[in-house]
Amino acid sequence: MNRLEFMRQLKELLSDISPNEREEALQYYNDYFNDAGKENEQEVLRALGSPWQVAKTVKEGLGENASMGEFTENGFTNAKESSQNAIVKRNGQSGQEENAGEGPSGKESGNPGGGAEKKEPMPTWAIVLIVIGCICLSPVILGVICGAAGGLIGIVCALFGTVLGIGLATIILYVVAITLFIAGFGCIFAYPIAGIGLLGGGCICAAIGILLMILEVFLVGKCIPGIFQGIAYVFKKIFGKTGGAKA
Repeated sequence: MNRLEFMRQLKELLSDISPNEREEALQYYNDYFNDAGKENEQEVLRALGSPWQVAKTVKEGLGENASMGEFTENGFTNAKESSQNAIVKRNGQSGQEENAGEGPSGKESGNPGGGAEKKEPMPTWAIVLIVIGCICLSPVILGVICGAAGGLIGIVCALFGTVLGIGLATIILYVVAITLFIAGFGCIFAYPIAGIGLLGGGCICAAIGILLMILEVFLVGKCIPGIFQGIAYVFKKIFGKTGGAKA
């Protein structure tokens, strides 16, 4: 059944009441369909029930004292009974129920009035417990923070110490290599074997110095900047981007 068939049958079933009341009732249910929208037509039909049930509800609402009641925006109200048609009354709540996404019955949403539920504030005792917990845990938190800071400072100092040590070792090796070269050239003619040995030792010291210099350049140019970038990235993730407010 669709809307047109429903309204046609309802009109026939209401043919035995006065024309004004019939037109008022038909107009009311037409508005009900219009407010719900075409996409909700089948849902409205299921909520209203059969045309015979709706016609019976309208007639019972009118009853013998039709002059004491009227169709309003909340349905047909009978002053004697002080009650409303439950199906018609639903029209006044349908907009709120559709926003809640809970179907045709207000009971499903847990809020019969269709309004938004108010969230209760956090109890005072819970706030007090949270504050006490933070105070009690503050030594542990401070200890962790200080430990992390100490570890970070230790890593940085170890890096600088390593770079400084390698630099000094490189300089010493170059000084020793130069000394061996001078001594080797000085005695190579008088003592050829000793001279060649000194020159060989100088070459070895110079080669090791070159390797240490390459390592020094790698540490200064690649490792240390990469480590500092990683530390900055961690701090940025923890404390947020400093430039986030500038957009």
